[in-house]
Amino acid sequence: MASVPTTSTSETTEQRVVRLLRRWREETAYLSSSTQITSHPAYQELIALGAIALPFLFRDLEQTSDGHLSKALTTITGAHPVPAEACGQVRKVAEAWLRWAKENGCQW
Repeated sequence: MASVPTTSTSETTEQRVVRLLRRWREETAYLSSSTQITSHPAYQELIALGAIALPFLFRDLEQTSDGHLSKALTTITGAHPVPAEACGQVRKVAEAWLRWAKENGCQW
């Protein structure tokens, strides 16, 4: 009986986060409702990954300035670093989160 080579098809956390972010963005790009955008199953799966996903989410935030990640980051971390006057301003939301991440020792 010939042996079948085994290959690992399991994703790394980074690969999973990248895949979920891509799917979430592709499937919500046409939506204007932030509630619909953040209730998407891929977004919810990112949240469910918890703290292990943070380095990859912060790296993505640094590259994209996607303010919609704020809800996921708040849910995962419990932090609220975005000042009220920055709400709705994606770049300022991203900057507030990245500043918080650096101040709290997060590395990506």
